Amino acid sequence: MTARLGLSLYPGLDNSETDNRALLQEASRLGYGRLFTSLQIPEADRDILRRQAVSLFRLARALGFQIMADVSPATAALFSWPDWEPARLLDLGVTTVRFDYGIDSGTMVAFSRVCRIQCNASTLRERDLQALAAAGCDLSRLEGLHNFYPHRYTGLSLDYVRRQNDLLHRYGAAAGLFLAGRHGRRSPLREGLPTVEAWRDREPAEAAAAARDAGCDFLLLSESRPSRQEMENLAAAWQQGPIRETHTVTPEPDAPSQAGSGIPLVWRVEPWPEEEKETARADGLQDRSPSQLLSRLLDRGLTNRPDPAAACIRVAEGRDLFRGLEIRPRKTPAAAFSGSVWPVGTLLVDNLLYGRYQGETQILLQPRPAETRSTPVGRIAEADRDQLARLGPGAPFRLIRA
Repeated sequence: MTARLGLSLYPGLDNSETDNRALLQEASRLGYGRLFTSLQIPEADRDILRRQAVSLFRLARALGFQIMADVSPATAALFSWPDWEPARLLDLGVTTVRFDYGIDSGTMVAFSRVCRIQCNASTLRERDLQALAAAGCDLSRLEGLHNFYPHRYTGLSLDYVRRQNDLLHRYGAAAGLFLAGRHGRRSPLREGLPTVEAWRDREPAEAAAAARDAGCDFLLLSESRPSRQEMENLAAAWQQGPIRETHTVTPEPDAPSQAGSGIPLVWRVEPWPEEEKETARADGLQDRSPSQLLSRLLDRGLTNRPDPAAACIRVAEGRDLFRGLEIRPRKTPAAAFSGSVWPVGTLLVDNLLYGRYQGETQILLQPRPAETRSTPVGRIAEADRDQLARLGPGAPFRLIRA
């Protein structure tokens, strides 16, 4: 059985245990050899997840699957574990542990001695691999798996994926990514779970050859309930795909803005015209007018996320800056947004209609259809907009009032 293709199942979220077992058996018949799951999804029913994970992993092992589990510090709390001993995940049946965030290199080294490990390929830097090697990590057991991006417009560019995959290959590590499907999309957003933004609404099989060409050694279907046709078509496309070509890859600096000076770019922001006046409650929970939201972003150090979106700059500090606020959507009727487009340079803050993404803050690198779930609070001054594309992964910047 090949371990080049896989599917994703999320106990406690969308499917029944019967549904998940049927999908696993169908994938096995089609030659899939990897199972991905996340043990840190906040919307999952914790009791169901804990109960079903054991039986689902047992079936997967019997069918010969590699079981990849995405973990973070939230996982230990979910299972009420007092520590991060590798045996705890191995006892569940996990064969490969993917460390998403919040895990130190010492823990990764300890896990590498007893099982395969995966790093977050979307945020990886060469210094991270060097640090792991210096700490004694068994790099022969290391892979890289990119993130998927539930929020539309936040996925990566294919060029960035290619550069990251090349970095992993230089250290002898395989690289993989997620392909969104059109069927059975995972909650809560149900907008697709792609790694590459341009593939969010494409059939998975249509992206297989390009993913292989970009240096992907394995592919995972990311949705809760892919159709049999999607699974069949992807398996056929992967088998028929061309041999990966060799590309000349330009190394990505850790913070390539300002020619490596480390000095933050400073951009002027024009406030968004306010169509309505809103009054904050006495308890301060509704600091939600565009001007109030903008004030929280001005004159402070901000950072582009280390996994840079293709369509926007994602402010790494955004959700923390707005934590505790109730950001209500604007009162403008949804019909008023029909046909409207937010231009490049628009500064957006997601409101409560975006669920756990409330406070997500973005600067648009591409025009975007206007909608009610995001609140425009400003726009980068015209003279500064040509600098937006210069901001690299993890690079600092500041916003000031124009």
